Amino acid sequence: MIRKFTILFILLNCVFVHSDEIVIADDHAPISIMSDHMHKKNEFMFSYRFSSMEMSGLRNGISSISTEDTMTSPNGSSLSDGTYMNAPTSMNMSMHMFGMMYAPSDNLTLLIMGNYKQKEMTQQRMNMSGSARFNVNSQGFGDVMLGSMFGIKNNKDLKIHLGLGLSLPTGSIDKRDDIPTGSNKRLGYNMQNGSGTWDPYALLNFRKKIHEIKYGAQFFYKVRPGDSNNYGYKYGNFLDTNIWTSYNFINFLSASFKINFKSLNKMKGYDNALNARMSPAMDAGNIGYKKVLLGLGFNFINQNSFLKDQRFAIEIIKPIYEKYNRIQMKQSLKVMMGLQYAL
Repeated sequence: MIRKFTILFILLNCVFVHSDEIVIADDHAPISIMSDHMHKKNEFMFSYRFSSMEMSGLRNGISSISTEDTMTSPNGSSLSDGTYMNAPTSMNMSMHMFGMMYAPSDNLTLLIMGNYKQKEMTQQRMNMSGSARFNVNSQGFGDVMLGSMFGIKNNKDLKIHLGLGLSLPTGSIDKRDDIPTGSNKRLGYNMQNGSGTWDPYALLNFRKKIHEIKYGAQFFYKVRPGDSNNYGYKYGNFLDTNIWTSYNFINFLSASFKINFKSLNKMKGYDNALNARMSPAMDAGNIGYKKVLLGLGFNFINQNSFLKDQRFAIEIIKPIYEKYNRIQMKQSLKVMMGLQYAL
């Protein structure tokens, strides 16, 4: 409980936006959508977001699969002759996201974004090993994104911009922990904090206003054009599409609804230090997915004199369709919170 109040306190004090415009609750997209707006010349913004995601249970493709059936499934290293020794049962991930934007002109906004991740995965051993459960943990900074956004259309009712950027391999891909078969072993792919590769991205964002209703969309695409990372693998291309709408009840309160489609292509290569026989989490053949998620969000602007124009946002995100490449944990719920303070 103390930890939750500490996080909320940080949220209420760590995001500052310099702007000379009147702030209303739905000035921006839902809080989970990044790079959704531009700034006027010489404006800047420092941002902080916190997200918490839970994963529980397993799927093979679109079908649920039990832990026991997972450990009798063929693994990616044995040509269908061997099975997994362990299986993940749940995973929790918290992420602290930091960002800064600066606009050298009305039609150009520069940005930098980073994050710090904390992960815990619970796995179960096979029956021959006693079916005991064990936890592995990792934490650290993830990849940093540098980007720029270029205005295409900017008037009161319609805003369109293009974004180009690069993801830098600042996150570790060598996180380790103790496991039942040894100490200080390299953890599986999802327990790492970075990609290990230099990945360019592009996005297109638009927002339209009709009376009290706003709607918008963002199309984000990240490619992996270079060589594999230092451990011999690289993630597949990533597509993230959001379509959203919001209704402004009054200046200080709005609600949003979002449909989100995510697609991650298969991984190329694999890490030789990871034994794919151990667990689906260590099998490079179990990377890649297609998901459809719904998001319900609320934005609130403080209009009192104390911390005036500070906007608090929260969004709850739930998947309605998940198709995984082979066996992976399924997502159950994600919550994201953030705050912006206009001066």
